[in-house]
Amino acid sequence: FPSHDSFCTYSRFRWWRICSKQSRRAHLVGYIKYSLVGTVGAALNFTALWALTEKAHLWYLLSATAGILLAATCNYTLNYLWTFSSRKHQIKSQFQGWLKFLASIVITEGVYLYLVYLFTSKAGWHYLLSAFVALSLTSVVRYITANKWVWRGEAPLTILERLEAGIDK
Repeated sequence: FPSHDSFCTYSRFRWWRICSKQSRRAHLVGYIKYSLVGTVGAALNFTALWALTEKAHLWYLLSATAGILLAATCNYTLNYLWTFSSRKHQIKSQFQGWLKFLASIVITEGVYLYLVYLFTSKAGWHYLLSAFVALSLTSVVRYITANKWVWRGEAPLTILERLEAGIDK
């Protein structure tokens, strides 16, 4: 069966506009939920970054790494329970899903840490500003990776799309 987006594209033209709009809406709602969860994670990340750098006197990149692990654990749990709750059946165990989520963010978090270093050490920005900008620049890629690989899938078909395809469920 074709993916959600390809189904909308190849439907009869009179339904195409409706499917396309519903598909965009489903992805937008998913991204908004993911962003709200990310806001909670960012607050944890920045709090850990500040506390470990200012109070524990750790190097800011080590503090940022600890913040990433704390935020990633929180984000995975909230995404598992809320953002991608309709897809949790695709994950064999919550622990295995968490490890897959951590694996999925290795590259984006590597880019994040590099940008924090670049903005702080080379451009002279405050480390918290650097972290905020770097997080903003990498967030969309993080969502796409989580959506397509960790929770493997497209947004669920709408009622109209299921009727068009002749699916009863």
